[in-house]
Amino acid sequence: MADRRKEYTKRVIRESVFKILKKKRLSDITVKEICEDADVNRATFYRNYLDIFDLYEKMEEDLTTEALKGEEPGKNRYRVFEIFYKNKVFYKDYFEMRLASGLLRTTVKVLMDQIMELLKRRGTFDEAQFEISYQYNYSGMVGAVRDWLAKGCPTEAKEFADTVYGFVARQYR
Repeated sequence: MADRRKEYTKRVIRESVFKILKKKRLSDITVKEICEDADVNRATFYRNYLDIFDLYEKMEEDLTTEALKGEEPGKNRYRVFEIFYKNKVFYKDYFEMRLASGLLRTTVKVLMDQIMELLKRRGTFDEAQFEISYQYNYSGMVGAVRDWLAKGCPTEAKEFADTVYGFVARQYR
């Protein structure tokens, strides 16, 4: 019974965030507003989350888990961008607040691991260069996603993914 109640509480809190997001930016939402809209008290909120940023990170984890449903991250190269596109209101503010997306981090790591294996097979792998390249590509992808979301996702997710992955792939030809 307690687990169902706890899940219900988390669900109404998250639903409140999405409802408030229609009127306000993520960075402007307060715990007080969420609690009032969700009809829960602050103690209940803090029993479930450390702070508002913990809530946002948990929301991103849940969006990721729900969207992938057992699918291996990075397996479908378009999936991460489809998730961002579908939840663009949340992710636009999430990235503007400079919060780190675990989904994007995992996707870039899988991609770079694949590239590292390719370079090793070719005999052209240089660890020092690769570390720099990894950081460059990760930061570039975060910046590109942030910009794409800020502009309201002017291209479809698949087209954006092809462009981003194309930039990365051209570096290693």
